[in-house]
Amino acid sequence: MATPTHPEREPVPFHKKETQVSLNQRAYDEIRRRILSGELGADSPLSEHQLAMELELSRTPVREAIKRLEHERLVLSIPNRGTFVAELSARDISEIYHVREQLESFAARICAERLPDEGILKIETEIILSNKLASEGRHLEIVESDVRLHKHIIFSTQNSRLIDVLATLDDQMHRVRALFPQSSQWLEATLVEHASIAAAIKAHDGAGAENAMRTHLRSSREHAIRQSYPIDFL
Repeated sequence: MATPTHPEREPVPFHKKETQVSLNQRAYDEIRRRILSGELGADSPLSEHQLAMELELSRTPVREAIKRLEHERLVLSIPNRGTFVAELSARDISEIYHVREQLESFAARICAERLPDEGILKIETEIILSNKLASEGRHLEIVESDVRLHKHIIFSTQNSRLIDVLATLDDQMHRVRALFPQSSQWLEATLVEHASIAAAIKAHDGAGAENAMRTHLRSSREHAIRQSYPIDFL
């Protein structure tokens, strides 16, 4: 008697499989996107149930995403009240810039002392681009150029721990930049300050680069607080 055969089940294509890790990441990426874009504004309540329905996920990946975002200070959980998108206060902005001032000033010194000619050329090219964008009134692109310039200097240190610590501030800085208008006066001052930083780096003047970066970040901090919280700045 022949052994009955059973049709084999068609394997699920790999691209259709989602592990718990990937589900957690999907939830994290989408909730983070909504916060950074302003779609979920400061103090907005975050409901696990509502978000799970909107994202077509179970509550578990949403819960894990919220925990991760809370660790990154984008979300705040208040006992007996709930979970909310974190506010960004004048004190928060000040703390973010104080950390940047200490670490990026140090990074500028290292950059000036060690950066080879090809690295200096990248920085000079970014400075030229920023000035071109300013002459064309493309202010949003100047901000993007500003971020790239700072990243060039930070990565030039080849100090993985310094790079990692500053990377944790990226999302918070994105929110800071979204809070205040980029005035033409601030943009002009930024271009001048960037030129000073670049000149010191090109001259391999470590102390000069450090001081120029410190001056630049202090100026940016004052501008951010003044524009976002004018009463607190008085």
